[in-house]
Amino acid sequence: MEKPIETQVVIIGAGSTGTVIARELSKYKVDAILVDKAVDVGCGETRSSHGSVYSSKGLSWASSLVLKSMVLEPKDRGSLLHPESLKERLTLKGFIMFDSLAKDIDLSSYSRIKRIMIATNDDELKKLEVTEELCKQMDFEVQRLGRDDMLALEPNVATKTIRALSDTASASNMYPWEYVIALAENAKANGVRIMLGAEVKAITPVSGGFAVQTTRRPIKTEFIINAAGPYSDKIAQMADVCDFGLRFVKSEMLVLDKRLKGLINSHIGTPPSPGSPRSVKPTASGNIHTVCHEYIPVEDPEDVYTKREWGVANIVGAQELVPSLQEKDIITSFSGVRVFNTRDPNDHIIEVSKKNPNFINVIIRLPGVSASPAIAEYVVGLLGNQGLALTTNPDFNPHRKGIPQVSKLPDQQKEQLIAKDSRYGHVVCSCEKVTEGEIVEAIRRGARTVQGVKYRTRSTMGRCQGNFCLPCVVKLLARELEIPVYDVTLKSSLSHALLHRSEELLSFGE
Repeated sequence: MEKPIETQVVIIGAGSTGTVIARELSKYKVDAILVDKAVDVGCGETRSSHGSVYSSKGLSWASSLVLKSMVLEPKDRGSLLHPESLKERLTLKGFIMFDSLAKDIDLSSYSRIKRIMIATNDDELKKLEVTEELCKQMDFEVQRLGRDDMLALEPNVATKTIRALSDTASASNMYPWEYVIALAENAKANGVRIMLGAEVKAITPVSGGFAVQTTRRPIKTEFIINAAGPYSDKIAQMADVCDFGLRFVKSEMLVLDKRLKGLINSHIGTPPSPGSPRSVKPTASGNIHTVCHEYIPVEDPEDVYTKREWGVANIVGAQELVPSLQEKDIITSFSGVRVFNTRDPNDHIIEVSKKNPNFINVIIRLPGVSASPAIAEYVVGLLGNQGLALTTNPDFNPHRKGIPQVSKLPDQQKEQLIAKDSRYGHVVCSCEKVTEGEIVEAIRRGARTVQGVKYRTRSTMGRCQGNFCLPCVVKLLARELEIPVYDVTLKSSLSHALLHRSEELLSFGE
């Protein structure tokens, strides 16, 4: 039997929750391993999240509270605001922490964004008024805008807008995959071991902790942090500590062509309606991101297929907010699965297991990314309470530098970079202006698939969706990893970029 790796803490799940906990632990002299069944970090729920970071004191939060009031029976509503609840406390604290964290780990996509809620008919106006009244009761700083003020601010928004609410201080925007990659790089640089392609198959309590069987190596650990997202129930069941269930819903989202850059500059939505979000927002790259399709209950957390009719419905919903958007503007669509626990669907489960004091469940509901820095502090505090020695790591370096984005550099810096490495002068992805140097650096930092390169550099994310640059990306992966081109995969060992060699295609059917 292979000798197990020994460690103090195993974190299961390399999404936004697991990676931020890993980074937080690296501030201490703690031996920790982050494991995930995927071949890269952030490949699950986080990858397809909305990328919105918001406070529990603003328009986004008020909208969710109004939505909650609609789906509850009047007798069950009570006070909608629970400032002492774990979710509200961690969301507020996490939002406050985010600016500093984003700067430390060099998130190029992170920025504050104005949040605007518009009403275009009488029904929406009533909901808007309810939202505004709730904001006043909770002392949230929002501004009422009349139609003319709204159109002066965002001239391309629907002209039938009657009234709007604006919030300038409680929301930010970013690429969620960039966040996870940056956290993982910083955690690794500070000593956390990361084991990918390591699906957990069994967990056995043993003296002093647990024996964890993975598809790569067995691990012996003192503590387990279960941050496995949609698989957290299965992980808890393996350790016989599961007292919750999970349910899943998915929503389809669209990414629109960056030729629309500047069409809108705010995150624009309508008043809340149960199960039917409608919002459009700009991204850091200039694309527009839309979520205008109803939530769909699903049984399988990997059920992320899309349908053309959903995309059409999505763009029609977006046109009600920004009429000039068109179906031809769509460059890609994708679905994201959201996780809710059945024990307390309105809150997180972040707790030491009642059945095993060395096992911590971290089951996060929306908004998870917003709260994640505070969640990490809270979880590390729980570990300390359970006896893990938290001695400060004097060598901890909070800073991580992202891959140079040549297209965004001033000319002088471009020339200096190219003089050091000529590969930064060779453009591979014309749509996103990504160079060979950036792709090689992404592979050096851990990209092992086309998707891994994509999320680190934006190559294949443009209008052509890889139709032109994909062969070059495959060649570079093969060259740098020293593998045959037909062994290069898109996102996992089951998704080869090249299905056949040319001679196999020519002989097909013989």
